[in-house]
Amino acid sequence: MRIHVSKEAEQDLDEIFVYWARRAGLEVADRLVDAIQGRFALLGEFSQVGRKCDEIAPGVLSFPAGKYLIYYRKARGIVQILHVFHGARDQARAFTQERPR
Repeated sequence: MRIHVSKEAEQDLDEIFVYWARRAGLEVADRLVDAIQGRFALLGEFSQVGRKCDEIAPGVLSFPAGKYLIYYRKARGIVQILHVFHGARDQARAFTQERPR
């Protein structure tokens, strides 16, 4: 299946990168984001591996990437990556929270 990364998920990855770059350095941040993105390819091959998250939104699944959770949806031969959040966050709140533009 093809993979489509939403603008929101791209923004999530950017925020994760900036957080870890400041905290632990560019190399650590880069490795972490690469590892998360590596999971996207896995989801493209095995889109059924995730856990159903209908409490978050209908048809949404989640899959772990270290301490992060990838939220995605399958649609017409495409895996849509919706968000990536740290597992310690209130997931339902984070998923529906509006971001400043």
